[in-house]
Amino acid sequence: MSTVFETFGAQTTVVLIVALIGLIPVILYRQKTPRWFVLAYGFLFVAAFATNFENVLLPTALNLTEHFVGNLGAGVAFAVAAYTYRRQHIDTEGTGGEA
Repeated sequence: MSTVFETFGAQTTVVLIVALIGLIPVILYRQKTPRWFVLAYGFLFVAAFATNFENVLLPTALNLTEHFVGNLGAGVAFAVAAYTYRRQHIDTEGTGGEA
């Protein structure tokens, strides 16, 4: 009898479980959270999903999905989110003098 850990590995299974649990606050607070942060988490979820299933189905395609869509997409989305947050909140605060 095969177990989940033999197919996926303990570390990648834990990453997927944490990603699934992490969806709860993202879904509950999506209206209050800037959309770029929600999009970045979505990319990280895609990467976690692809990491687990690349050993079972379409290894090359899911490996590329994990790295290019998941990780690169999350990096770009977090960078845009940080830039947007800075532009909206930090740059508009100090109009009267230097920081």
